[in-house]
Amino acid sequence: RMEYFSTALNKADALVVAVGTCEYLLTWFGSAVTGFGVVRLARLCRLMRLMRVFRLVSGLAELRRLVQMMTGCFKTLLWSSLLLLLVMTIWSVIAVELLNPYIQDMDAKGAWVDCPRCKRAFASVFMSNLTLFQTVVAG
Repeated sequence: RMEYFSTALNKADALVVAVGTCEYLLTWFGSAVTGFGVVRLARLCRLMRLMRVFRLVSGLAELRRLVQMMTGCFKTLLWSSLLLLLVMTIWSVIAVELLNPYIQDMDAKGAWVDCPRCKRAFASVFMSNLTLFQTVVAG
């Protein structure tokens, strides 16, 4: 049984479990645990225990390659999202300038009595962008 404590990682795991158990017991007895720096450090160390799982997963070459490819795509996805936002903002500016006067006239005539959002759907560039995004995503 003492072979478990032969590596430093297992010793650190045992320490984290022991401090976590002490924290649980202090909470159970009604003590305030927030003031102890050691307990805060133990909470952070619990997150470090997850690194062991990543170490086990790193043995799977296909999964590691897939994760590498996904991280390589994030840069492309970021730039394409920014380009999409730019195009939608351009169309929103056009919609505010061209559609908003007609919508305000229709609202003055009582076209949307039960729709409070309809009269302000293209009132600003932000609202126009939101309307266009909702239309594209939700239909």
